[in-house]
Amino acid sequence: MTSTSVLKSVSESVTNGIAILFLLSSVFHLVGSSFLEALIYLVISLLLFSYRNRLMFDPAQKQFVITKQLSLLNINIRRIDECVIPLSTVTDVSSGGNKQLNYIGISYLSESEEPAVYSFSCLRQADKLTALLSASDLDHNVQPTAGADANRRSATRSTPTSLARLFPLFMNRNRDIEARFSVLRCALPTPKHKQHIAWMVAGAFALMTCFILYSSQNYIAGLVFLVLTYLSYWLASLLISNKHYFVYHSPCNEIKVEEDSLFLPALLFTDKQAREVTKDEVNDIKVHWNTFIVSDLDMLTASTRRNHVVDLVFDTEYGATVSLSGMSVEAEPLLLALTHWQYPLSIERTDKAVFPMVRHFQYGSLVFIIGIIVWAMTTFVI
Repeated sequence: MTSTSVLKSVSESVTNGIAILFLLSSVFHLVGSSFLEALIYLVISLLLFSYRNRLMFDPAQKQFVITKQLSLLNINIRRIDECVIPLSTVTDVSSGGNKQLNYIGISYLSESEEPAVYSFSCLRQADKLTALLSASDLDHNVQPTAGADANRRSATRSTPTSLARLFPLFMNRNRDIEARFSVLRCALPTPKHKQHIAWMVAGAFALMTCFILYSSQNYIAGLVFLVLTYLSYWLASLLISNKHYFVYHSPCNEIKVEEDSLFLPALLFTDKQAREVTKDEVNDIKVHWNTFIVSDLDMLTASTRRNHVVDLVFDTEYGATVSLSGMSVEAEPLLLALTHWQYPLSIERTDKAVFPMVRHFQYGSLVFIIGIIVWAMTTFVI
């Protein structure tokens, strides 16, 4: 199979980097006369070097080919996976990135005639990516490469490439375009006119906490009830939202995304009426996202530093919907479907916390530690 350009994925580049470390370890053990350890590290490094995850365009067969396999010295050891996308099934191609990372998103029709998207990312291969797209003779949407574009409102229509920059773990694989998305009622925002109920429940637990501390001086029991006081507010909010957003005459809680229309369930509107909205009746779909970081150490790693959708609002001719979030709906597949069918989408970053409860527990832990220090000083020092 002849190909114009071959793109090496980020996963292969990272695997090769790890393989180099194992190879160096093998050399060091060999110098230190640890022949068995050197052999083990050498085998591991060769196994890592054999990993291939590549995207190529075959001009003879007019198709994109994405392969995952183990291959060493042009000898195929094992084929893990292969995805072939004929050029005739491709509906859209978008590309973009920055100086380090490059992305390509291929929208196509699968064998079952269902829309699907394949997103591929690579390191420092912009020239090869351009050559591959030129060989395919496809018109592609080029995304801005400035690093600040991800932090401000998108000026161009969103594509699988722009989603790949925001949600790389979700987009870095073959994805079918889903059509139905369930909304979790209890995770929707608590109505403002019913928030006092949650505060009353939390207040009742707070009074019980104060009574226990005053009557028994049992600090452990008081601490337990203090945690229950905090959790009672959130539990009450969940129950209130679950009951408030259940519409008896229209219990459907699914958003349906089609090529020319959206079905928005009744629970998303204040008048409790379900609506089928055409694409022309959608003014804008406003999406706000933020990065979830547990601590400052997460700035250096990507294990917990992930982007999440904080707010998602459909602005239609019939009014705006209730704000959705990544906890109330599967936001990434929903955004992928909206992007694929080219609905108007505005994506921008916000300062709103992704999981407020995590920050509250951090503050609570700090107060607890300060309390322990003060108690120890008053008991054993003063």
